[in-house]
Amino acid sequence: MIDFDEGTYSVTTPSGKAILLAKEYALLTFLVRHQGQTFTREHLLNQVWGMEYPSERTVDDHIYRLRKKLVPLPEFKLLTVRGTGYRLSVHETNGLRMRPSLYDAELQAAVGQLFQKYHLLGQGDSMMALAAQQEVLGIEVNSYYSRYLHFLDGDLAYFVHDSTTPVQDQLYWISILYGILIPPEEALELLEKILQSGLLSPHQHREMYILNIIDIYAESGRFAEAEERLIETRRVVKEDELIGFHIPVAAAELYLYILQNQPEKVNKKMEQIRLMLEDTPYLRELIRFHFLEGIWQYSQGLIQEATSSVDLGMRVYYESKSTPHLLISLGQFMRYIDRNPRPEQEKEVKTLRLKIKRIFADLNEKHQYDVLLGQASDQILNFLASV
Repeated sequence: MIDFDEGTYSVTTPSGKAILLAKEYALLTFLVRHQGQTFTREHLLNQVWGMEYPSERTVDDHIYRLRKKLVPLPEFKLLTVRGTGYRLSVHETNGLRMRPSLYDAELQAAVGQLFQKYHLLGQGDSMMALAAQQEVLGIEVNSYYSRYLHFLDGDLAYFVHDSTTPVQDQLYWISILYGILIPPEEALELLEKILQSGLLSPHQHREMYILNIIDIYAESGRFAEAEERLIETRRVVKEDELIGFHIPVAAAELYLYILQNQPEKVNKKMEQIRLMLEDTPYLRELIRFHFLEGIWQYSQGLIQEATSSVDLGMRVYYESKSTPHLLISLGQFMRYIDRNPRPEQEKEVKTLRLKIKRIFADLNEKHQYDVLLGQASDQILNFLASV
């Protein structure tokens, strides 16, 4: 069994014990959580130490010192992946014998069902907590949810640099996050190319075609195409019995009606979504609803109410941890304010705008989106060029 002690920055295995420095401990625990995955120096720099270090050379130094301290602990193998970065493998024979649950198919199936239910409900914090405790609980997170948790966190760097993710999955995750972060007109052109490429799996193609792209049609001013796609979406959702899609589709309709400035349809759709959320309080969709309600309140000159809606959306975000939904909402709100200034309420609008910009700035500082966008674009273009 491997035991980590954060109080003493030590790790103990059946082979012995290693005392680490705080930064070495942070590096090791991160690699253990993502064992078997390859990380570039840049990714480790951003994910383990954030903005603390000025150069990637520091990562090499910590890897070197950590590797020396792990020599007496053969359970750990810190490998250099030539031309890419580093990967940790963990061989815990004794620990596995003490955790028969890892080999219990019924239990592992139940864990998978639990992740699916948390996913449906939007309880990202629950998913992350379960994944963080998988060693202690004697469970294993499957490869899909291991990657999905990176997506949930908005971790664009992981998908840009990870060499273990299948190409179609890598393209899908990168394009969704990248498409959220760039202007809608550019995103629309990109997603249409990806849909035509044939590179996505049938499931990924369906989700991008019937859901992800609708907001982008609407925000690009292509209302007729958004409406046509919604008709197709409702048909597919009904035929394929996509229960979890009902509220996201309703939210897409609501956003379209807001942009078209159709008060009667907006109010009717908001009431419908409220009732749906009372019945099935999916947290991801609740984030979207609060922000969409805030956009509508802003459009009606109710700036304080709009600010309160942003606050409500953030409270839900801290439980859901769905960074993509938050990024979508922040971008849509900021662009709506830019397109629809309210000079007669300049002071209140400035406060609201600053709040939204600060939230995005915090996310950008954590994930370095401004640095990664160019790399993400290159990755997508490389994938498309292979067709």
